[in-house]
Amino acid sequence: METMPPFRRKRLRLADFNYADPNYIYFATICARYPTRPFLNDALAQEVIKAIHWSREHQRWVVYCYCLMPDHLHLVLSPGPAGMSLSECFRAFKRWTTRKAWEHGVHGRLWQRSWYDHIARKDEDVLAMCRYVLANPVRKGLVENPEDWPFSGMPDPLPL
Repeated sequence: METMPPFRRKRLRLADFNYADPNYIYFATICARYPTRPFLNDALAQEVIKAIHWSREHQRWVVYCYCLMPDHLHLVLSPGPAGMSLSECFRAFKRWTTRKAWEHGVHGRLWQRSWYDHIARKDEDVLAMCRYVLANPVRKGLVENPEDWPFSGMPDPLPL
């Protein structure tokens, strides 16, 4: 009888890449625990937005835009001058927002394990990436105009 090899998670990060280098811009997605939609709770959504801004103000990351959807968060960002890698930033962010979620009645984990990223190439237009992220609620039929979605924004200036 054949035995199955042990399950191995697909590696999501590039080996030997410096995810703390502030010279790179990332399109990142963090997903809520499947199949939950915790950010339909406006108070919890506001806590997540506050945590994004707190991380900016404490120089953990530079956020060019964000969009919090009912079940996931999109960010276009760079590591900040604090020198933390994005993995360290996201780990702290997830831990803090999970504790806030518990205060709002969520039980167990708030977020799925890990996060997804796309490293922007030199020729990619960051403004176009932000437009794409901010239009997500329109594509999902939640609002007619990106400006109408209350859980998105462009807090930091775009690099020229």
